[in-house]
Amino acid sequence: MKALIKESRSDHIIQHAKEVFFKKGYSMTAISDVCKSAGCSRTTLYSYFDSKENLYLAVVKKTLSRFLGHFAALEMEDKSGMERVLTLAKGYLDYAKMAPQYYQVMLDFYGILRSINEGAVQTEAHAKIKGCIYFEHVNELAQLPFKLLTEEIQQGQSDGTINSTISPVEHMLNIWAYLKGISDVSPIVMNLDINSDKHSDFQILALGMIRKMLAI
Repeated sequence: MKALIKESRSDHIIQHAKEVFFKKGYSMTAISDVCKSAGCSRTTLYSYFDSKENLYLAVVKKTLSRFLGHFAALEMEDKSGMERVLTLAKGYLDYAKMAPQYYQVMLDFYGILRSINEGAVQTEAHAKIKGCIYFEHVNELAQLPFKLLTEEIQQGQSDGTINSTISPVEHMLNIWAYLKGISDVSPIVMNLDINSDKHSDFQILALGMIRKMLAI
């Protein structure tokens, strides 16, 4: 019973921390902000998470697990490599629309990883994240979406449905950049007077473009 109560309280703090990190970003968020949102004291929060960095990584882990779980639930059987990639692409666009807070927290973490990997622009705050004992585990989790997409591209190249003159990694980077761009601008484009398509139609156009990118 005590374990269940502890897990419930931990999840409660993580949920509120996610909302605060989404609104303010990692660097601008203070522990006091999370405590106020979660309705708990610093002592209570620190009894579950001993630092802001560990709390942030717990939020990111939950975010990435949710994203990967969304992918795992997609229907992928009996499809060619091309169709599997397009299924993942549609899943990405759907996720960005239905879970914007989780999606943005995930993208923010990828930005932090870029800063950490570049080294020269690494901030003290990012250095603290890298120094956490859970960092490597979350970092490995963050790489899985890219690996999954790359593997499906390789499958498509093997079955002849995807152009094999371009490396799987290059295909993956092009698709990921395109999906991120589409997810960023689609809410704006959908509100323009010049646009009369519904979201589903807009998504069909985006997936059609990815199909062309892979088939060139």
